[in-house]
Amino acid sequence: VAQATPAAFRPSHPVSRALRSVGPMGGDNSWQDSYSDPIRCRVDGGAQEVRNWAPPRVEEVHTDICSVKMVLMHRPTHQPEREKTGEFPFSWHLAEKKRLWEVRLQLRFHQPPQGDRLFFGIELDRYVAVSGVTKQAQKALVSACKGVVGDCYHSVGDADDVQGEKEAPMFVMPLWSFDQFHEADVGREPPLDGDLSGIGFCRSDGASKYINALKAAMRSFSTDKVYTFCFWGVSRFLDIMRWQVIGGIVPGVKLDFNQFCGAPPVYMTMYELSGVSQQDKDQRHLASRRTQYFRAAVWSESASKVAEPVPPAVSDYWAAQYGYGDAGAGQTYEHPKPQGPKLDDLLGLDDSAQATHPTVLPATTQQSQPENTDLLGLF
Repeated sequence: VAQATPAAFRPSHPVSRALRSVGPMGGDNSWQDSYSDPIRCRVDGGAQEVRNWAPPRVEEVHTDICSVKMVLMHRPTHQPEREKTGEFPFSWHLAEKKRLWEVRLQLRFHQPPQGDRLFFGIELDRYVAVSGVTKQAQKALVSACKGVVGDCYHSVGDADDVQGEKEAPMFVMPLWSFDQFHEADVGREPPLDGDLSGIGFCRSDGASKYINALKAAMRSFSTDKVYTFCFWGVSRFLDIMRWQVIGGIVPGVKLDFNQFCGAPPVYMTMYELSGVSQQDKDQRHLASRRTQYFRAAVWSESASKVAEPVPPAVSDYWAAQYGYGDAGAGQTYEHPKPQGPKLDDLLGLDDSAQATHPTVLPATTQQSQPENTDLLGLF
């Protein structure tokens, strides 16, 4: 339910929900009018479909429980020649970093969370059955992402024959899986599309210190504060523009993300789970147990194209420049189902291959769950 817009989150346009134009571009800006990329996003409650063309925009949504701003940044993997010229949105920020993309959220609670079980991640709106080679690739991808963020909750979701309320397929993480966090008084929050270097806490400065600081903030969430969150840690595994799983999950191969999610879109989500303790047998994140703070559909227009095998012995630009994948290895809201070849036709999967992961804090021990093998795309 929409409510009066707080002063600190008031859009520049005289409407309750609007897009605010910003100007963080690269190059000499002469290219802006012709720039377009395939990423699309629609925030629940938002007024428009978000696109990174011309100046990028900050989406703002206001409900009875929370006001949210969102920005999605992505390297120009659809036109990699722009990397050299800096002619793409947020190049001033992304050019010197290895991350492939970054999501920023800024929240002001109107009804603060009542507990500490808050989650951020992605989910699907339907069950997707997988088997065989695809299942093994999903296991590898889940393992790789856990190696980066640590604790997480992954569910394949409930099939159609499950009685009663069904759980959506999801991969979600506690809030301390964000890579950067900042807390500010209302009116003193940083611009979401600006330079956030040195602001707040970062996981890279020490995971233990970072997690403790974020947990302390979660215990005292206030309606008089604005909370900024940035996430990019698992961007090495998913090229959203090209709708591909990358990063060496399957050595030498890029995977069509539709093999994991069925068809676009996928949904970024942030919510509080209540009424479920870690001792309960039924740990499902059912919609009836969740207080939703943010949800946005994300897809790429390239996802509707026929998938093609990766040509062998062709140098990959992103692998060579930024370590993604393996170098040398070969206005609408409806999405057609992919018509490309199945994953089995694309690759021969080496089940014994293991990716190398950075050291992380031990994951929090939770009640044992049935094995989950389905994955939605990771950010």
